[in-house]
Amino acid sequence: MEILQKGEYTGDIIKRLAIDDSIVTHTHYSAKKNNTNWHYHENLHICFVFQGGKADTKKETTYTQKDGSIFFYHSGEQHRWISPNAISKSANIEIGPNFLNTYHLNENSIKQAIYKNVDSKALILKIQNEMLDANTQNSAAIHSLLLQLITKGIDISEVGIPKWVTILNQLLHDNWNESMSLNQMSQIIGVHPITISKYFRKYFNCTLGEYQRKLKIEKSIELIKNSLMSLTEIAFFCGFTDQSHFIRNFKSMTGFLPKEFQKF
Repeated sequence: MEILQKGEYTGDIIKRLAIDDSIVTHTHYSAKKNNTNWHYHENLHICFVFQGGKADTKKETTYTQKDGSIFFYHSGEQHRWISPNAISKSANIEIGPNFLNTYHLNENSIKQAIYKNVDSKALILKIQNEMLDANTQNSAAIHSLLLQLITKGIDISEVGIPKWVTILNQLLHDNWNESMSLNQMSQIIGVHPITISKYFRKYFNCTLGEYQRKLKIEKSIELIKNSLMSLTEIAFFCGFTDQSHFIRNFKSMTGFLPKEFQKF
């Protein structure tokens, strides 16, 4: 069993930044050079595969996820990577025990934050954008984004959260690229429009419109890297009124212009 020490990965590290017992990298993998041996990392490890796709074999179960997938591994969790493409690219984030102790975090809470936060992919891309821009690299900004990424907000599945919040969240996810009025949502979930308006920010940490845009951008991240659609087609498929509206929101949430991310 191969043990990867702090800062070690099976691919080629193109860029690396260490912040407060955490390491952020931009890593490339190739089919020719890929190390398929079973291994585990010394520290918890987050991997966002945004180009090329990978097959992850764990506990004798093989599955493949499309570009745009986030994987979380606990420290010491055994896994191996098999790269089916000539080259694949990922953003890796490694967090050590001192970081966890400093900010009173644990691995399970970070895993929940990563998988339940609709902003996760956009935040990781924004971290990558800051890290790779040598002219404006700001370690304080990256540190802040990292804490925002891994800090668990309100979990809408927690006991005590109104049932309508869970139903509304599912409704928004299922109809992410459709235009629904507040009254339509109200009728479907069975609560008054004022209730939604008054309490939405409390449970979702943003406005209704912001949350809907986040869902659209999350989907567009996958489509840009994993479809033959043009950026214009993606913009309209994701429900943006025009190309400029899509570009503005994508840039604001990820730090990249859609065309830049397409080539990234």
